[in-house]
Amino acid sequence: MPRRSDQRPGRSPPSDRVVRLRIEELALDGDGMGRIGTYLVFVPGTIPGEEVEAEIGRRGESHGRAKLVRVLSPSPHRVVPRCRHFGDCGGCSLQHIEYAEQLRLKEAMVRSHLGHALRAEVPVRPALGLDDPFGFRNKVHFNVGRGAEGEAVLGHLAARSRRLVPVAECPVHADAGNRVAFRLGGLLRRFHVAPAEGDPPTRGVARHVLARVSEASGETQVVLVVCRDRFPGRDALAEAMLSGPGGATGVHLNLNDREGSLVLGRETIHLGGKDRLVEEIGGVQFLVSPVSFFQTGIRGARLLLGEVLSAVGEGGGPVLDLYAGVGLFALPLAKTGRPVVAVEENPLSVRDGIHGVKRNGLKGVRFVRARVEDQVRRLAGEGEFEVAVLDPPREGASEKVLRLVAGAIRPRRIVYVSCDLRSLARDLKLLATLGFRLRSAVPVDMFPHTSHVETVATLTR
Repeated sequence: MPRRSDQRPGRSPPSDRVVRLRIEELALDGDGMGRIGTYLVFVPGTIPGEEVEAEIGRRGESHGRAKLVRVLSPSPHRVVPRCRHFGDCGGCSLQHIEYAEQLRLKEAMVRSHLGHALRAEVPVRPALGLDDPFGFRNKVHFNVGRGAEGEAVLGHLAARSRRLVPVAECPVHADAGNRVAFRLGGLLRRFHVAPAEGDPPTRGVARHVLARVSEASGETQVVLVVCRDRFPGRDALAEAMLSGPGGATGVHLNLNDREGSLVLGRETIHLGGKDRLVEEIGGVQFLVSPVSFFQTGIRGARLLLGEVLSAVGEGGGPVLDLYAGVGLFALPLAKTGRPVVAVEENPLSVRDGIHGVKRNGLKGVRFVRARVEDQVRRLAGEGEFEVAVLDPPREGASEKVLRLVAGAIRPRRIVYVSCDLRSLARDLKLLATLGFRLRSAVPVDMFPHTSHVETVATLTR
């Protein structure tokens, strides 16, 4: 008989294999967390407030991971997941929770994690969510693997695993993206293009299928990631992808023969159709190359941009946009009349950003292709920046960048956009020691049904 958590105090792992837990909160990876004394147990597929039975598998000194056996007292927020692959597929972790509760839990995650790091109450506003939490991913991604008969199949990886889960649907993807991706999967089988095997790949060809749908035009762009760029049927496959109803607007090949889990390689070959998509956000048109970084979901990007523009505020002072990408923030800010310097390392993103400036007839925005770490000190001598906008990768900004922004640039306000709470908490803690106070944090739900949360943090000097 499983024992209740309050019957087994202590930090050491419990001796029982199956335990009874009350789920207290949602961890950053989306698992529910309960306690046996002070020993933490993480259980996927659970909801705070539920009482469950769970079978503990991996046991560490202070915490363990368990598999849900059954829900003894279900949450009123538990719902039937829409996707048939939920639970096995690692793409979503929260489809069993009604969407309004997902938003509340993400707000609580931001409040708890930032408050713990800063050792203070933090001004967190309610999480901003999508009107429809399905079909929102304009960028579609599938892994290519080997099916039962050796054929190429599309799927996602299982949670915390490299095991491929073949899928027949993905409700969080845009319908048009799924259609062109699965069409490409069918053509891989028709033209006998084998999935890549090995790490680094030594056999086969296809590694990933990417597709992007323009919400503005409905056009679709597809990229086949391969480990070798020459293979039988390549040109016929591209022609078939471009032809007929429902065909892609542009087809590209990306060569990635390297070891590891990075999806894209350094070389991209345009096989046919248009070389870029046009997207529109905030009244600005963006040109997006197949491998340039651009937000995965356009509806979420609109929410994010609205919060950044609000945080920057009204006025005419110059803005420094670091890690600018193709200019998601820089171009709309320039449209408001503010002078903007946008710093971005990726040359393709800079090229797309410059084309976007010309396409929209914008003045007063300058793109600089450089590593942020190398450019910030140089920009400090060019005059004052009223606001600095930072949108770094998941690992956050380096200590060097934060010290230079705070000490050399010395903006009145910093708007920090983060997709990772751990790095955000670390960087806000450092900025506090450099004289910047957190004024507000707004969670933006760019990825419903996952534990990921984007946060727009506004700080003043």
